[in-house]
Amino acid sequence: MNATHFRARWASKPRAEMVRKTGQALVLETFNGFIVIEPSSRHLGDGLILNRQEANYELQPAWYSGSMSRLREARQRLGLESGALVAATA
Repeated sequence: MNATHFRARWASKPRAEMVRKTGQALVLETFNGFIVIEPSSRHLGDGLILNRQEANYELQPAWYSGSMSRLREARQRLGLESGALVAATA
């Protein structure tokens, strides 16, 4: 899917857990909170939508200790450059 079909949105812990259980979107737990990578047509997260620059900043290995493949998938869905992740994980 094209990156314009997805957006990043903050979510509270209860909402993130609900979304994770339903499998309707990708949920990442970062040091700064939960981020839902949701289809643009859905309102799955319950927080503010991150603009492109905010999403690029928040979805970096420095803020996420989970699987790098999940982080790459999230960035890919949003159409963000993933070259920095290659260098960080090499």
